[in-house]
Amino acid sequence: MRRFLPIALVVFVAQSAHAQFPPQKLQNLKVFPADIPVRALLDTMASFTRALGVRCTYCHVGEEGQPLSSFDFPSDEKPEKAKAREMLRMVGAINGDYLTKLAARRTPPINVACATCHRGVTEPRPLQQVVLNAYDAAGADSAEALYRVLRARYYGRAAYDFGEVPLADVGAALRARGKMADALRFYVLNTELTPTSAFAFRQAADAQLAAGDTAAAIRSFQRALAINPNDRQVKGALDKLGSKP
Repeated sequence: MRRFLPIALVVFVAQSAHAQFPPQKLQNLKVFPADIPVRALLDTMASFTRALGVRCTYCHVGEEGQPLSSFDFPSDEKPEKAKAREMLRMVGAINGDYLTKLAARRTPPINVACATCHRGVTEPRPLQQVVLNAYDAAGADSAEALYRVLRARYYGRAAYDFGEVPLADVGAALRARGKMADALRFYVLNTELTPTSAFAFRQAADAQLAAGDTAAAIRSFQRALAINPNDRQVKGALDKLGSKP
């Protein structure tokens, strides 16, 4: 049985400005086998667009909204196509080489695909990294604005984790840089957006205490304990601060 790579890149023959689509013949195949069925190829291409949240024009030369028969699929003009081919070869190596060497694998075996990392976005960066990159480029206002935009657009999808951890990580990273005021901003934002998270309030309290705002820290610790009455760490912190739970 022929083993196909789970994802690949292909270009189609454009015999004229109004070539047939789907095509009868494939051209410039560099990852898929030359005899792959056209239907199988089209289905795989569709999976690419969903995995990266893009359209055909991301890798192929063509005008959005125009018939696919007008696209110059054989062209290698766009650098995204070359990058995609390397990514596809990497996926083939992971599935066909590295994973097969594991001493024990789950049944059925786990294989990687575009969506494994991309999850609907072109750049598979963790949300923490996206926010910190925005912070480094334009400051805290820009970073928070970007976070809110991404949350509004992608909340409920697999693209990003909008739970309690990413903003806590952003706060920790900024705190480590000595940017305490900005760190507090993201810790507090985390409590506002995840108001049922004892972890978020505990992290905020720790930072507030480090910043010298004992009153705010006590309030945050109390909120954390109200959410999780069994949190011994918070109980101990409040006891040290001379505050009743």
